[in-house]
This record gives sequence, structure tokens and C-alpha cells, in this order.
Amino acid sequence: MHAKQWSLPSPRGALGHIDKEAMMSSRALHFVPIAFALSLFVATAHAGVPDPTRSSSENVIVGDSNGLQVLDGYRVTVRDIANVPLANSHVTLTFAGTVRPYTVQVAPAVVTCPTIMKMTDAAGNVVFQPRFGGFANANAVQVRADGVLLNTVLARSTDLNADGKTDVTDLVLFRQNYLFAPASQETDYDETGLTDLGDLAIFRSVYFFDVPGVTCP
Repeated sequence: MHAKQWSLPSPRGALGHIDKEAMMSSRALHFVPIAFALSLFVATAHAGVPDPTRSSSENVIVGDSNGLQVLDGYRVTVRDIANVPLANSHVTLTFAGTVRPYTVQVAPAVVTCPTIMKMTDAAGNVVFQPRFGGFANANAVQVRADGVLLNTVLARSTDLNADGKTDVTDLVLFRQNYLFAPASQETDYDETGLTDLGDLAIFRSVYFFDVPGVTCP
């Protein structure tokens, strides 16, 4: 019979295994500060840039022909990735399709057809009193801050036919919805879901004190 041969593990192999573990541990320790530095760099790079997930804007723009602030106006708040309000951010409303802004807006808002622009205050807020005509029951107006798209929204105006004024033609259209199609979105100015007495009050306040304007081409 041959004696059973026993052998001890190679010292070199054991040390090699230990060296590999040490290297992996070292790499992991180096990776943590690198990952942190990268995340810090990304956050810093986006500081001061409008962030759509932190900013807020309403989903419906309600306007008219005379610049009357309908209810609390159209409000936008601009914040960056760190949730810090951005002052002096250029907020724009860009209209499309049959919805057209007027060539003159309520100061300090300015217009470069088909876009209305206004700047945020120290708290990152801006309130529009937009003069425009027509309506869009599908998302058609782009809301941007410093060029960053925040939202695309619906729009409705007392100047329903976009002819530059709120007149008897618009009254006939409003009356049709009020009496026979109250679920129509385009005349739901107070956003209650129906064309009702609240919307009639808003329409009348513009109709009797109308300030006609010129729509963008």
C-alpha cells in the first residue's frame, strides 16, 4: 500500500487570495468617494437650472381679450433640482394651433408672437394675465422656464373665435354651451368641470368692459 500523500495549501495561493480580497476592498473604498463626488458634480451642474419635477404650473391657461386677471391668474413657480426658487427666470407661454396671443400684453409681460414672456420674482413665482383668443381642449401651449419645458397645457379664452375681441359672436357661442352643452371645456373658465353661473360672471365681466386687440398671425 502506498502512504496517502498530504499536502499543505500553497502559501503563494493563500496570499494571492488575500491579495485579491484586499484589492477588491481597496477598489470599493475608492469607488465610494468617487461616486459621491460625481453625484455632487451632477447636482452642482444642475443648480440654478429649472427642474420640471420641482417646478409647478397649472394645467389650464384661462385668458381673455382685456387682460383682466381671471380668478388668480395663470401661475408658475420655478425651482431647480435642489428645490431652490429661481428668481428672474424667463417664463414663456408659447401658443400653437388656433390659440393665438394678442400683440399687446399686460405689462411687464411682453410678446414675441406666438410667445408671451414674463420673469419670476424673488420667490420664483410669476403670474400671467394673458390676452389671447381661441381655445384648445388638448394640450397645445408650451410652458418653459429659461428654455426648459415645464408643461404643455390646455387653453381657453372669452374671445372664443380668436378675432381680437369678446363680443356678441362669443356670447352666442357661450350661450350655446351654457344652455345645451354645459360639459364643454372651452367655456369652463373657473375650472369646475361645468359651464355654469361662475363662468357666466367671468364672461360678463369681460364682455361689458372689453378692450379689443390684435391677435398674432
